[in-house]
Amino acid sequence: MTGTITYSLANRAKLALFTCLTFLALSGCDQPPAEKAKSADKPFQGRTIMVIVPKLHAELIRGPILDQVEPFQQRTGAKVRVVTPSWNDTIKKINQSLTDPNLNYDIYVVIALWNGTLLGGNHIEPIPQWVKELIDWDDVLPIYRNNILSWGGIAYGLPYDGDNVNLYYRKDIFENPEYGKRFRQRYGYELAAPKTWAQYRDMAEFFTGWDWDKDGETEYGVAGARVRGDVTLLQFFARAAAYAKHPEQKAYYFDPDTMRARINSPGFVRALTEWVDMMRFGPPGMANFAGHDVRNNFVTGNVAMAMDWADLGTFAANSPVSIVQDKVGYAQIPGANKVFNPATDKWEQRFNQVSSISGNWMFLVNKKSKNKQLAFEFAAHMTSPELTKELTATSGNAINPSRYSHFNDPASWQKGGFSTGSADSYLKEITKSLANPNVVWDI
Repeated sequence: MTGTITYSLANRAKLALFTCLTFLALSGCDQPPAEKAKSADKPFQGRTIMVIVPKLHAELIRGPILDQVEPFQQRTGAKVRVVTPSWNDTIKKINQSLTDPNLNYDIYVVIALWNGTLLGGNHIEPIPQWVKELIDWDDVLPIYRNNILSWGGIAYGLPYDGDNVNLYYRKDIFENPEYGKRFRQRYGYELAAPKTWAQYRDMAEFFTGWDWDKDGETEYGVAGARVRGDVTLLQFFARAAAYAKHPEQKAYYFDPDTMRARINSPGFVRALTEWVDMMRFGPPGMANFAGHDVRNNFVTGNVAMAMDWADLGTFAANSPVSIVQDKVGYAQIPGANKVFNPATDKWEQRFNQVSSISGNWMFLVNKKSKNKQLAFEFAAHMTSPELTKELTATSGNAINPSRYSHFNDPASWQKGGFSTGSADSYLKEITKSLANPNVVWDI
C-alpha cells in the first residue's frame, strides 16, 4: 500500500535496466494477427493512451509508471499520458469518465476497493488470451488471479500489486532475556510474537514509556494508522476480523440474505473499543498517523510492533533511515479466543485467526478505449514478472508480491537489503497469510 520513501534516482536507474528485457519479451510473445503484420520498429507510432492513477504519498504506485513511460515510448513510438489527481479527485474523474464521452481514460490504475463500480458496472475489457500469455497469467497466485483480478469468473485486472496485512515486531527486543523475564513475571506467559489481540495489547503496554533499546529516548509499544481516510479503514477491518468474521461464513461486511451492514454488530464494536484503547500505547500524535508514519516510527526504532502490508518489510530492509534492517520479526496478524457468530447472534469460545487480503492495485483497460491493443501492451509491460519482481524488493513504490516467481528465490531479495534469512522469514509469513482459508477481502 502506502510507503514512506521517495522513489530514488538509484531505483529509477535499476528499473531502467529491466526495460530492454521487458520490451524484448513484449515483442517476442504472441500478438493478435493484425499486430503481427506491423513493423517491429515503432509499432504504435502516432497513437496515444491516457492512464489515470492517484497521487499518493511520495511516489507510491505511480512512481514506477512514470519511470517506465519514456522507455516505453522510445521503444513503441506511442505516447503515454499519465494523469495523477489526488485520491478523491481520482474517484470523481473515474466516475465522470463512465458517463462523459469526452473523457476517456484508456487505463485505470486502481485499488480493488473500486472493483464494484468498474467491474460490476461492466466498464472494463476482459484480458485477452494473448495478454495472459504475455504476462504469464499462470504465474499469478490463485488467491489474486481468481478473486482480486477477476469478476464473475472473468479476468479483468492485470496484477500490479498483491497485498495482505501482517504483523512486524522487533525480534531483537522480544528475544532479550531480561525483558522476557520481566514480561513473564508481570503477565504470566512468555514474551513472543502475539497470537491474540489480548496478547498484542499486553505487549504494547509492556513496551510503552521506557527506553527499551537504550538509545536515551522513550519508546512505545505500537504504531498504527489512525488518520481519517488513507488506509485506516482497511487496517481496522483487518483487526476486527478476528472478532467479527466467523470462520464458517464467507460473509463479513454484510448479511448475505438482507445486505444489512454488520458494522454495528458485537464483533465490530469489540474491535473498535480495543482500537481506541490501543491509542494509549502509541507515540504522541498517533491519532493522525497515516501508513508512512507507521513505517517511519517502526524503522527508526520508536515502537516495538506495527501492523502493515508487505511494504514495511522492504522499507525496514532498504530505507536509509532504517536502523532495524536485520532485527525484524514477522508474524500473522493476531487472532482472538472468541468470535461472534451472526447466524446464532452469540459469541463462540474458539480461536479465530483471519487473513486480510486488502489494498491490491491493478491495471484495468477501459472497454471504451480506442487503443485497446496499445493499452494492453503498456499494462502488460508494467505488470510483467520481470519488472514486478524488481519492484517488490524495492521500497517506496507500494508494490507487493503477487506471483509464484516473487517467492521462489529468497536470495534474490538481497539486492533489496534483506539478508537471505530475513527474506526467507518475510516471504514465509506472507505465504502463511495467503494460505489461510479464513480471509477478508476489500469491501
